[in-house]
Amino acid sequence: GWYTVYVKNIFVRTNGGQKVRGSKEDPRQIIRIPLDLAAINNGKGVIVDSGTTDTYLHKNLANDFGEVWKQVTGKDYSNHAISLSERDLLRLPTILIQLQAHASTQKESWRSPNDILGLVGTTLDPSAPNDVLLAIPATHYMEYSPRDGMYTSRVYLTESRGGVIGANAMQGHNVLFDWENSRVGFAESTCDYVDYTNKPMMEYHDERGIASKNCVVSQPILSSPCTPKRETDMESCHDNPELVIEGVEKWTMTV
Repeated sequence: GWYTVYVKNIFVRTNGGQKVRGSKEDPRQIIRIPLDLAAINNGKGVIVDSGTTDTYLHKNLANDFGEVWKQVTGKDYSNHAISLSERDLLRLPTILIQLQAHASTQKESWRSPNDILGLVGTTLDPSAPNDVLLAIPATHYMEYSPRDGMYTSRVYLTESRGGVIGANAMQGHNVLFDWENSRVGFAESTCDYVDYTNKPMMEYHDERGIASKNCVVSQPILSSPCTPKRETDMESCHDNPELVIEGVEKWTMTV
C-alpha cells in the first residue's frame, strides 16, 4: 500500500547534514526550490511508498533544482555514476521536503513548532509551521556501487504526474502508517531497536515548568502464542506432514 501526501516546498541545504536541523556551530544555507504546486501534486499526487526503492519527483522541478544544485556544488545534477570521497559525499546538499500537516495537527499546540524536531517551524514557513519537514541526506539518496566504487543519485526528476517518496527517503526515520485515520507520520530515528529499548528515560521541563519524560518502549512480551487461523488446519497436518499452516501470535510492548 501507499499514502498520498501534499508537497508544499522543497529545499536544498548546503554542506549536507544527516538530520532536519543542522548544528548551530556549523550554520548551513537553506535554499528554496521554486515549485509549481499544481504540477508537483497532480495526477495521483505524491505518494509515500516503502515498496519503491528510489524517489521520483516531477520533471517540472528539473531546471530550477539543477540551477540550485550547480550553484551549491559547482557541478551539474544528474543520475549518472560519479566518483566521490567520503568527505565529498557528506558535503553534498541535503534535500528537505515540506509535507502539509494533517488537519488534526494544524491547530496550535502549547509547544512551539520550533521546539519539535521534524516540523517546519516559523523560520522556513511562518504560514504553516506545523507542517512536516523530511530530510534526505546524500548518504541516503546517493547509492554506492562496491563493484566500481561509484555513487549514483537515486532522486529522479522525471515524473509527468505526481511523484513517489521512496524507501531511500524514508531511511533514518520511524514511519507510522496510520490506516484507521488515513495518516502517515515521520520521526527521525537511529532505527536501532536495542537503542530504543535500553535508553534511560530523560526528564525535561516544558515552558510551563511541568516535568516530563521521553517515552521508552519496553522489551516485547509474547501475550498470545501462535494459533492457526483455522481449526481445521491442524487436522490437515496428519494427512499432509509437508503442509504449511498460517498462524497468528501477538507480542506486546509497553510505552
